[in-house]
Amino acid sequence: MQKDAENLAADYSTYDICIVGAGVAGASLAAYLGNHGIQVALIERDLSEPKKIIGELLQPGGVLELEEMGLVSVLEGIDAQPIYGYALINKGVQLRIPYPEKAGKSLLGRGFRYGRFIQSLRKAAAGNPTVTMIEGRVKEFVEDVREKRVTGVRYVPKEGNQERVVRAFLTVVCDGCVSSLRNRLCNSEKKISGYFLGLLLEDCPLPYPNHGHVFLGNDSPFLSYPVSSRHTRILIDFPGRMPKLKGDAFREYLLDHVGRQLPEKMLPSFAAAVEKQNYQAMPNTIMHAKPATVPGAVLLGDSLNMRHPLTGGGMTVALTDVRALGNLLLEIEDFSQQAKVAQAIHSYYGYRHKVNATINILASALYGVFTQPDLNEACFAYLSRGGKYAAGPIALLSGISRDIRLLIRHFSAVAWYGAIRAIKPLPTPAKLSRAYCILKQAIHIIDPLLLAEYPTIGTRMALRLARIVFP
Repeated sequence: MQKDAENLAADYSTYDICIVGAGVAGASLAAYLGNHGIQVALIERDLSEPKKIIGELLQPGGVLELEEMGLVSVLEGIDAQPIYGYALINKGVQLRIPYPEKAGKSLLGRGFRYGRFIQSLRKAAAGNPTVTMIEGRVKEFVEDVREKRVTGVRYVPKEGNQERVVRAFLTVVCDGCVSSLRNRLCNSEKKISGYFLGLLLEDCPLPYPNHGHVFLGNDSPFLSYPVSSRHTRILIDFPGRMPKLKGDAFREYLLDHVGRQLPEKMLPSFAAAVEKQNYQAMPNTIMHAKPATVPGAVLLGDSLNMRHPLTGGGMTVALTDVRALGNLLLEIEDFSQQAKVAQAIHSYYGYRHKVNATINILASALYGVFTQPDLNEACFAYLSRGGKYAAGPIALLSGISRDIRLLIRHFSAVAWYGAIRAIKPLPTPAKLSRAYCILKQAIHIIDPLLLAEYPTIGTRMALRLARIVFP
C-alpha cells in the first residue's frame, strides 16, 4: 500500500530509497526498484507532461537497457516510431548507415515525444504499490550531523507551503541538468557550448523513413528524425549564444540557411513550421562526471554527467546508470547497513564511468569533426567506404559498443584518411601543410575529451606526444 504523503516526516523507516526527480533516470529507477519490492519515495516538482524538445531519440543501446530491466513496455502506447539507422546528407549527397545486428536480428532505436515517454515511465513507477509519488519542490538535504550522512530531503508540496521531510537510507539525485542538489555531490562544472533550436514538422517525408538524419551544413550540423506517426523533429545547432527567435530576419535566416540544405520534399513541412514560429530552444550542456563521496546520497543521469546532444546518447547513459545502480542496490537485503550502501555507490561510480566514457567522448568529438570542414569531408568519405568503416562507428553511436579502443581507432583513422586525401595525388608544401592542420585539428578535438574520462597511462603518454608534435 502506498504511504500517505502527510505522514512522511514521521514514517521514514519504510523508505529504503528516496529519488529526487521523475525524469528518464528517476522514473525508470523507481519502476525498476519498485518491481523488486524496494520501498521508494519518488519526488518530482511537476508531474504534468513535460514539453522538452530533446530526449526524443532513444538509441538501440538504451532500448536494450530497458529490455534488461523489464521496462521495455513503456515504449508501447506512446506512438513511438522504430528507428532503423542513420542517414548523413552532405551537400545533397546521401549516405545511409543501418544500425548493427545482434544474433541476426536488426537492432532498433525509438523516436517519440519526450513528454509521452516520461509519462509512460512515471505510470510504470506509480503503478507499483511500493512506490510513493510525491509532487513537490525539494529544497535541501536532511543530514545526520553526527554521522555526516544524508538521511533524506526537505520539500514543499505543490499544493501548500508547509515544509515536509522524506527520510530514507539512500537519496538518489536525478533532477536533471538544472539540479538544485548537485553541488553537494560533485565537483563538476557545466559548460554551455551552444543551443539547439527545435521545430516540429507535420507530415514531413524524410529521405529515409524511420531514420535519424544528420545534415552536414556549411557551419554546423542539424538533425531530423520522426517522433510520432505524423511528426518529425528538426534540431538546428547554434554554436555559442542563442540568437533572438522572433522577427522576419530570423524567419528568413531559417528558410535560407536551413531550408536550402533540405531535400525538396521536406521544404513544405519545414516552411509551415517556420511560419508558425513555435520555436523552442535548449542549451547544449557539457558536464564531465566528477562525483564527490557523500554518505547516504548518489548522483544519477544528467545530474552527474552531460554531453553534447548531437548523438542522442543522453538517455542511453541515464538508463545505463539506472540499471548499474539498480542492480547493485537489489543485492542489498537491509538498507540500514550503510557500509553495503556505500560500497554499492562506490562500485556504481566506477562501473558507470567505464561503460559511458565512449558515449561521452563520441558526442563532442563527432560535433567537433562536423564543424571542421576538412574533417567533415574526411569523415563523410570514410563512412562512405561502408563495411567495417561504417559498422564500427554506428555500433559506437548506437550505444551497442562501449569499446573506447574502437572509438580511438576509428577517430584516428578518419584523421589520417583526411590527411592522406589532402596530399593526393602528389604532395606539395601547401598540401602537406593542409594535412598537418587536419591532424592537428583532430588532436585538439580528442585530447581534452579523453583526458576528461580518466584515460590509461598509455593513452596519456600518447596524448602528451601528440601535443608535442601538434602544439
